[in-house]
Amino acid sequence: MLSTWTFMKRFARSPAAIGSIVPSSRFLVTRMLESVDWQTTDHIVELGAGTGVITAAIDAQRKPGSTFISFERDDDMRHELNARFPDVHTHHDAFLLPDVLANHDLNSVDCVISGLPFANFDNQQRHALFSDIHAALRPGGVFIAFQYTRLLQPYFLSVYGRYECKRVLINIPPALVYFCTKQ
Repeated sequence: MLSTWTFMKRFARSPAAIGSIVPSSRFLVTRMLESVDWQTTDHIVELGAGTGVITAAIDAQRKPGSTFISFERDDDMRHELNARFPDVHTHHDAFLLPDVLANHDLNSVDCVISGLPFANFDNQQRHALFSDIHAALRPGGVFIAFQYTRLLQPYFLSVYGRYECKRVLINIPPALVYFCTKQ
């Protein structure tokens, strides 16, 4: 498994792509996944899997036979995810979400869980990805994302109508977890 030291080196090399100096804490992972109804969740997408901290928790909680698609841009991290989670479909580029879902014969998903550093993307990239996420969710589907800033709150409000935000202080840095449901 990739160490925290390796993660820190990757952050130093490309902070805009990695987004955090260390992997997510177990407290952040718990907060992100606590509201997912795993018994009714058949299709899950994870964006920005990193070292697999959230991936492992999703994989442990998802029901047998569910589809789990994960995206990670870093080649080394993605190869390790492939080795650790052979039943998870890993892909390179979250910006290809619609194409990947089509290749898996999925019209919609129940849940999108994101660790991507959206604040580091330019407005065009952010808008494109948010549009793809919203389009991918079934009605009643949930989008869960952690961020380190409130920058995205106007977007969540304009697209989802309402959202819930919870703080996770025991994380480096402290994080905000956004829960959005597609109407």
